[in-house]
Amino acid sequence: MADQITLELHNRPQAWALITNQLYPFLKQWLSDGRQLVLTCKLRTRTTKQNKRYWSRGVLAQIVEQATVNGRLYSADVWHEQFKRMFIGVEELPNGQVIGKSSTKLTTSEFCAFSDQVEAWAASELGVTFYDLQPHK
Repeated sequence: MADQITLELHNRPQAWALITNQLYPFLKQWLSDGRQLVLTCKLRTRTTKQNKRYWSRGVLAQIVEQATVNGRLYSADVWHEQFKRMFIGVEELPNGQVIGKSSTKLTTSEFCAFSDQVEAWAASELGVTFYDLQPHK
C-alpha cells in the first residue's frame, strides 16, 4: 500500500466522491494497522497550465518581445523580478537590498490575480498587445 495519497478537490460532489472512494479506504487500512497519520489540507498552488501561460510564449515572452524602457530590452527573468516586486512584495536581504517575493507559493487564484496585474500594467504602461495566451502542449 502506498505511504501517501494526494487528492485534488474541485467542488463538493467531486470531493465527497474522492473522500469516500479513495481517502477513507486509504485511512482505514493504515489506522487498522495501528499507525498514526497526519492529514494536511491546503490551497492548491499555481498550476502547470498557469505557469506555461505566464512563461512559455505567454505573458512574459510577449513583454520581452515588445517592451522597451529607454530603448532597452530586458529578459523574462528581469521582468519577472520587477513584477514580483511590484505586485507580490519584497523580501529584505541581509545586506539591506531587496528581492521580489517568490511567486511559486501563490495559490491558483493569487497567481491568476498576479498575472492579470502584470498583463494590465504591461498593456497600459508599456503598450504591449497580448495575443494567443493559451498554453500550447
